Parts: sequence; structure tokens; C-alpha cells
Amino acid sequence: MHLIYIDESGNSGTNLSDPQQPVFVLGALLIPEVSWKNLVYATEVLLKPMEKFIGSEFELHTHKLINGNGRWRNLPIKDRLELIDQLMSLLSLHRTKFIYQFIVKRQFARWVDKQYGGAAVLNPHVAAFPRLAADINRTLQNGKSSDLGILICDDNREVHLDIETSLRLLQRDPGSLRLDRIIEKGFFIDSRKCIPLQLVDICVYYARKTEERLIGASPRRIDDAPIEALKSLTADKESEDLAFDLFEWGGLETHYSEIKGAARIPRKGDRVGKNDRPH
Repeated sequence: MHLIYIDESGNSGTNLSDPQQPVFVLGALLIPEVSWKNLVYATEVLLKPMEKFIGSEFELHTHKLINGNGRWRNLPIKDRLELIDQLMSLLSLHRTKFIYQFIVKRQFARWVDKQYGGAAVLNPHVAAFPRLAADINRTLQNGKSSDLGILICDDNREVHLDIETSLRLLQRDPGSLRLDRIIEKGFFIDSRKCIPLQLVDICVYYARKTEERLIGASPRRIDDAPIEALKSLTADKESEDLAFDLFEWGGLETHYSEIKGAARIPRKGDRVGKNDRPH
């Protein structure tokens, strides 16, 4: 059994023209059940000394940590970088695997316009999920014959219902998209109360930095070591690269032709709540 934690980076909602975040990443951290307890305990031990700098109640957000935002400014940059390196080492030590899918937003905007017309808006998270789920399922299939997984997602209410619908349909799919190794309905929990969700936040952040470099973003030297460390978590793959642009995958269109009636494509001008606004 694997506990599989899913988080995103580069989320600007349906705002697909944010120049500061041109890439969206949805990623999954696969933790074997035998490693879960030791990984969480080791992480708690590593973070304990941080309390004298930032207090006892904090959530590990990578962009705040690396940029020294909020209470993290009390910790010198050298120590913050060392903490990230140590956390990445823990993930490797405890045999976790990381899988992700990315979307270049300007390409995604053109795809949505072509498929659904200029009035449609679609959150990249909802588009990335079926391919990520398929990659998770394939990774489990390549392990032990009994390997199963349960999905645990950050509590993003903007996409909660669409992801549940997509997961249910994929679990019942009679063809190649069927998720036969992912069980249960998926769980959405508050990342402030979940160490593994905070750990996958590190992975998706540096996966996004990796992909942004590939489309021409200026690299920052402070990102070099974590990006290199992330490769060790994603290196155990088939010859086919699991992380690639979704628009190379014809199954995305097929999947959405099936779920349009269940997971509605919102239209521009729809009333939105506070969680639907880009952030």
C-alpha cells in the first residue's frame, strides 16, 4: 500500500496569462506504508529546532521558506537552503517517489479555446489530474502485484468536486484509462495538519522551477541543488518520460468528452466564490 499525496504549484486559477507563473504543476508523492511513520517522525524532528525562529505553529510553504517571507525571515538564507536539502534527503532515504504533470498555461489557453470556445474557462488542475492519476496507477502496476494506493489531496475547494468526479469515472473506465490500483474516493485534507502534504509542496515547487527553466525563465542558483535532488526521486521510470506536456496526450480530449456532463465546464461571467479567484 502507498499513501499518495497530491499538491500543485503555479496555481493562478483560471488566469492563464500570469507572467510570474507561466507553468502549472500537479504532482504526487508516493510513500510506502512501511516508510510513512518514520518519514513523518524524522521530518518533525528536523523541523523542531525551527520553532525558536518561527514559532511552534507553522506550515511549510516552499515559496515562503526560500524567499524568507513572513516569520521565515528570522532564519538566515544559508539555514533555509540547508533545511530544504535535508528535507529532500529524507524523501530519498525513505524510498518515496515523485511523479508530476505540467501545463504551459499559454498552450493550455489555446487548447481550451479550440476545444470549448472562447467563452469557456477550465482550471489546469482539473485537466492535469487524469494524466497524473494514470501515471500513478502505472507506477503501482510496475511494483508489487499487490501494490495499491490511496490519494490524499490538499483541500482545494475550487476543484474538489471535479476531481472526485474524474477519479470515480477513471476507476470505472473499461479501457486503458482505468485506475485499477487506486482505491477509495480520494481524501481532501488541510495541509496545515499534514506533514506529507507539506513535503510534496517542496517537490511540486521545484518541478515547476525545472519546467520554467525549460521555457526560458532565468535560473536562480539557489534552486540548483533542490532541482538536482528532485531528479533522484523521479529517476525510477520507464523509458517513457512520465512528466511531459499534456497536449501530447490524446487521451485528455477523450476523457473530457466523457466527463463534460458531470464536471461542468464553467463559462466566463459565472459567479465565483473567493476560492475561485486567482491566487
